[in-house]
Amino acid sequence: MRRFLLIVALLAPFVASCASTQQKSVIALPNGYYLQPDAKQQTEIAKRNGARVLPGPIAAYTVSGEIVTGALGAPSAASRSYANDLPFQGSPETRYFVLDTTSGRLDRDLDATGWQQRLKDLGISAAPRLYAPIRW
Repeated sequence: MRRFLLIVALLAPFVASCASTQQKSVIALPNGYYLQPDAKQQTEIAKRNGARVLPGPIAAYTVSGEIVTGALGAPSAASRSYANDLPFQGSPETRYFVLDTTSGRLDRDLDATGWQQRLKDLGISAAPRLYAPIRW
């Protein structure tokens, strides 16, 4: 009985520390990339090793095969209130990004024309619908 109590006493701090460890939420993307919240709870893209690839905020995104593409900026209040069911509506000032996860090439701050051309270069003929990321 004393051995049992000793083992329980030794394991209790370990079990308690495991139970209280808070995990960081992420959304897995192809080839070791992740969407994750930054310190301000804005969505950013990072590599598996934690290196920031594209700082937030990301207003909307989509994944097409090995390509992650989207719009930069804060998500609209309307898109966030409907659990990302409303497609993103860009404006002439909207800036876009395209990340080829196979090569790691990131094109950002693209206008709508440059964005669509980059997608065509990657074999995506029609601009995909973009949706706001989840709330962290």
